[in-house]
Amino acid sequence: MRRPSAILCWHFPKVHLSPSSFIITAQDCPKPVPGPNMNLKGNDIVLQEFPDGTKVTFTCEVGYQSAGGSGVSTCSAGNWSPVRLQCERKNCGALEAVINGDITYPTSTLFGDTAVVTCNAGYRRVGRETIRCGDAGWLDRLPVCEVSKCGPPPAIADGTFYPEKEEYEYREVVRYTCQKDLTLNGSKSVSCSEDGTFTPAAPTCINVQCEAPNIDNAEYIAGSLNSYKYKATVTHQCRTGYMMIGQSTSVCEIDGEWSPKLLESPNIDNADFTSGSRYPYKYKATVTHQCRTGYMMIGQSTSVCGIDGQWSPKLLECKRKPNNYYFLISAS
Repeated sequence: MRRPSAILCWHFPKVHLSPSSFIITAQDCPKPVPGPNMNLKGNDIVLQEFPDGTKVTFTCEVGYQSAGGSGVSTCSAGNWSPVRLQCERKNCGALEAVINGDITYPTSTLFGDTAVVTCNAGYRRVGRETIRCGDAGWLDRLPVCEVSKCGPPPAIADGTFYPEKEEYEYREVVRYTCQKDLTLNGSKSVSCSEDGTFTPAAPTCINVQCEAPNIDNAEYIAGSLNSYKYKATVTHQCRTGYMMIGQSTSVCEIDGEWSPKLLESPNIDNADFTSGSRYPYKYKATVTHQCRTGYMMIGQSTSVCGIDGQWSPKLLECKRKPNNYYFLISAS
């Protein structure tokens, strides 16, 4: 049979504690420090000291909203209990679409950010270009995009335009005409551009008159007579014994010049055409001339049209024979 374990007994001295030993002295709290993006609620924001046991409430500042957690804090023995409130920026969300325009958000749609409104080409904005996200949503009214308009186009001397109106919309076209027999110099039509002006520049009415054709050794065969206005045409042909250089038909252009230049005959004095190509003279065309009686040839009788549009060798010349020409030949 086992013997019972030994029992040890300790003697503790008797301690006498007074009631005052368990009293914790109350202590006021200083002004609480708010967390990010929050403020004290109500009149507490103006106080500097808070008695022990005071409870204060924090709320999110303007432009921010609660993302969870309690905003209540209690003063206890000079310290404030932790604040669990979380504040985040308010989101205004996307704006409604702008007809004939576009909205961009350079940063985001959060409180303090801006939206930028631009109008399509040919439209102008009525209202503010930028709108700011505020505490209660987007501030200012959404602008509208109106079609660009032009006033009447420039009037021109001796001319008119149509249609005639007080106002024209973007891309609307106006056409000019000249009075009498004058010619439009420039674009006959202009259009209302996005900046409210007409482009290109308005034309002018001018009197185009080409000089009367005066071509040696050529004859008129068709086209305009007496009056040579813009786009008038004349056609000539060379007389017998002469060849054409250039084109037979020319047109009077806006600058008062014939285009292409009026034809010319190869005016070889005292020579006659004997064989070869006729107008028009293209690459490798040939012409042959001979001098008339009493004249001697300087150069070659036959020339070829080269790639550069020049005769090679140059067209011959016919010089009058000297009185002793035959004597010189027989002596040689």
